[in-house]
Amino acid sequence: MTFKDFNVLLIRLFLGYVFTSSGLCKLTEGHFGQLIGPPLLIEQLTPHGLRTFGFFIAVSQVTVGALVLSQRYAVLGLIMLVPMNVGILMVTISQHWRGTPYVDAVFTTLNVLALLYEWPALKFLLLPEHTTIQLPLTTNRLFPGRTLPLMIIGFFGICCITSRYEIYLTSTLATVGYGLAFYHVFRSQRLPPLYRLVLILAFFSILGMTWISLLHKLMPFNPFFLITIPTLGTAFMYLLTIGWALFFKKRLIKNI
Repeated sequence: MTFKDFNVLLIRLFLGYVFTSSGLCKLTEGHFGQLIGPPLLIEQLTPHGLRTFGFFIAVSQVTVGALVLSQRYAVLGLIMLVPMNVGILMVTISQHWRGTPYVDAVFTTLNVLALLYEWPALKFLLLPEHTTIQLPLTTNRLFPGRTLPLMIIGFFGICCITSRYEIYLTSTLATVGYGLAFYHVFRSQRLPPLYRLVLILAFFSILGMTWISLLHKLMPFNPFFLITIPTLGTAFMYLLTIGWALFFKKRLIKNI
């Protein structure tokens, strides 16, 4: 796996987490840990007769996020994610929300970059007369297999059902889903130690975000360190991977 492959993998894992958690947060009425809101969307849409539409948005976010996390169906999820990201961006701009449009613009940019990574296979959509379809997709070549991706999607599908009844069960099932997503990555690729550390710390960051609001109710102290420590560790280890990649590339060019 090249450094470029690794960066796009991180984008897919990040976007997959952001949208599965956002959808589950809406379905649990704000009790599931997440990065983007609004957590009470369904409740806010209900007085306007749009309660079913709120559920549709939430389930769609979980579904698309699960597809992206599965790797096997990631390109399908990323394509579906484009109109969703653009729609969210337009809403935040039209509502004059401060700061949020910039965040959504970043998500949209990451979405496009992840799709451009598969440009050799997808360019026939824009240049059909001058293109032959190149299959399999790079993502499918790096992450073969069907069982784990289907299990990942299945767990998040069950989460959509349990989210209306039991938050602890939903958080547990989602944790298993995230764990399977990272296990699929480790099982499919032999990664350098630095890459592994980044992914492990990223996984613990996700666990911290998923459980912090629930643990806060049970612990006599603020468990915020469950997020800050692995998140800062992820950022630090990723900076080390950049330095390592640049150093390795420089040595390679020098040897040539």
